Amino acid sequence: MIHGVSKIKPFPTRMPDDLREWYEKEAECSRRSLNFVIVEALAEHKEKKIKQREVKNANI
Repeated sequence: MIHGVSKIKPFPTRMPDDLREWYEKEAECSRRSLNFVIVEALAEHKEKKIKQREVKNANI
């Protein structure tokens, strides 16, 4: 288990039913928790945005 994970406060979020269902299926197919799949998607999105901003700032 990752140290400190149990100390992270829950973060309830609302999302459309179809989006939640898609992530639930992704979690089931990959044998991961729904939380893991959502956190992974958010982390990937964050990294993508950081790289986009770096490229944008380099071109200024």
